[in-house]
Amino acid sequence: MKVLISSALLAVVLACGGLDRACAGQFDTLLGIRTNPSASDATAPLTTPLEYRSQNGELNVTLEARETPVRLGKDLIHGATYNGVYGGPVLRLNPGDVLHLRLINHLPQATNMHFHGLAVSPQGHGDNAMHMVGPGETWDYVIPIPKDHPPGVYWFHTHAHSFAERQLMGGLSGTLVIEGFQDEVPATKPLKERLFALKEFSPNPKGDLNRVPKPFNRDIKTINGQLMPRVDIQPGETQLWRFSDQTANTYFRLRLEGHDFTVVGRDSQPVVQPERVQELMIGPSQRADVLVTAGPAGPYKLISETTSTGPVGDIFPAQNMALMVSARDPARPPPAPLGPIEVSQTATKPIPGDRIDAQRTIIFSEDPVTGLFFINHATFDHTRVDLKVPLGSIEEWTVRNASEELHTFHIHQVKFQVISLNGKPVPFDGLVDTVNVPIHGELKIRLAFTDPKIVGRFMYHCHILEHEDKGMMAQIEVYDPKVGPMPDGDMDMSMPGMDHRGAGADRASPVAAADMPASATDRENAHASQH
Repeated sequence: MKVLISSALLAVVLACGGLDRACAGQFDTLLGIRTNPSASDATAPLTTPLEYRSQNGELNVTLEARETPVRLGKDLIHGATYNGVYGGPVLRLNPGDVLHLRLINHLPQATNMHFHGLAVSPQGHGDNAMHMVGPGETWDYVIPIPKDHPPGVYWFHTHAHSFAERQLMGGLSGTLVIEGFQDEVPATKPLKERLFALKEFSPNPKGDLNRVPKPFNRDIKTINGQLMPRVDIQPGETQLWRFSDQTANTYFRLRLEGHDFTVVGRDSQPVVQPERVQELMIGPSQRADVLVTAGPAGPYKLISETTSTGPVGDIFPAQNMALMVSARDPARPPPAPLGPIEVSQTATKPIPGDRIDAQRTIIFSEDPVTGLFFINHATFDHTRVDLKVPLGSIEEWTVRNASEELHTFHIHQVKFQVISLNGKPVPFDGLVDTVNVPIHGELKIRLAFTDPKIVGRFMYHCHILEHEDKGMMAQIEVYDPKVGPMPDGDMDMSMPGMDHRGAGADRASPVAAADMPASATDRENAHASQH
């Protein structure tokens, strides 16, 4: 059986030293605290968090970000949520709808929102991750979903640079579903759909987020904000499980006792060739749609196995995530057999490579002395535009990892095609918006900057948010060649917080940064002083 990392890429990443199962055993206790739930803890059924659905072509919703006490099993943690829901609200829209989202910030520090994976405008009140919303402020996002937008599971989350990791760990994320995926994979239409929003929190003994939120300081992983929920299914029944890794840093290597997963989608799009796997690898921000067909009656644990991101990376201990209980339900008819799994031929197409307008190299590196992370030897500066690309371009980027740990490449507004891994061609299996870059390895990806809706400035970065917060992010501008790029410097709007010292960031908060890092300029000066 194969294992998905993105599909065939996992074997090479394993060979390069990342996600190694042998590097650590399962930690059932830590400092005398039982950290791994058992099957007997799975008493509550898996529930879907609060849902908001569009009506008559619009979804009007208000999300209030505030500090929130949250019960995770026996732990009471001090998090930060939207509308009090740690598992994250669920927004459901159709292609062609308009999302009107009002964000009210009750936090003692600045925050904002990014709509991960959506191919929409990054300007003004759109998917503008550069705009910060200060404490006590309100901001209205208006996101028209194109009629031809790919359906699938997306998500939204805070993108407050330099404290995004801590805010996301606190709970500031949710799931966004563009309906229509089941139409592209018809065998899934009659199936029960389950959303699995994967989250993490590293509590100290008081329930606050640890000063250093690392797995060795204890890490609670949940599904939809639930610790060890029960997933009910009938023997022989097939369900559609839709995973989204909404953690700041965690890689999940999921295994379901006695069962396989059939992968039918990844990063909000159907895969070209559905694939049966024994283990499902999902990195930070990635999504996967899988089919699970229940075996004979009985309990089966869904386990997140131990993973490692490399010699200077993190080790994520194993944890039991849920208990699938296969049992006959006399109130329901016996499940029908799963039909043939076929994917619509128009669901996903490769990016044409007959005309490549530019070749670029993107290097991820880090300095273990200063603790800073770099893209092409520079830390993030919101006043600097690193790349300027005319609309209509198709480019190929070589993304290189020059460090001793995994990195996760993500770019806003566009999906891309993985062309090769360490020089070896990768067969086309769909477009993605996030991909793992192996230790001392490189990927070649193809990107189409051809959609007029994406004109503007947006980011590309490592989606391990510890790395992003410490500098591993850069800015790109796609401009209309008839107009030309915008002047260098800040965009024409207020951006409190992008100087790394956002309004209220120094006030006490369970999810505020323990020590606010220096500004981007200070970081670059610190880096320069080392050389």
